[in-house]
Amino acid sequence: MTEYQALAEFRYQIRRFLHFSEAAARASEIEPQHHQFLLAVKGYSGPSEKGPTIGYLAERMQVRHHSAVELIDRMVSHGLISREVCERDRRQVLIRLTRAGERILSKLSVEHLRELRESGPALVNALDSILVRGVTIR
Repeated sequence: MTEYQALAEFRYQIRRFLHFSEAAARASEIEPQHHQFLLAVKGYSGPSEKGPTIGYLAERMQVRHHSAVELIDRMVSHGLISREVCERDRRQVLIRLTRAGERILSKLSVEHLRELRESGPALVNALDSILVRGVTIR
């Protein structure tokens, strides 16, 4: 396998999974970015008393702070998340999942884990071709 074939295969496998993920989110009547945001909130691993801040979520989503605020506004209006002022530092706003957000994320996570169990080996093989087998561009 050439270097370009290995990179193309890896990119294809990523895109297949992303396509699945986007379709699953839309089937649950949310935008794919909302699903990613819900997962970032639920997957927060910082100090437990704090919870994820807008800045943390902007970094996880790879968007600017103001874009994260706009996304949060839309998700609050859809009842997926809520804002909470941090008790220790009232300047910070913490983001929490609502019950509706939890339900949707749980359903999507089950679907995503099932898909990864099916398509994951092809993705791992594609990555393995690049990392372990030492594919290089000449």
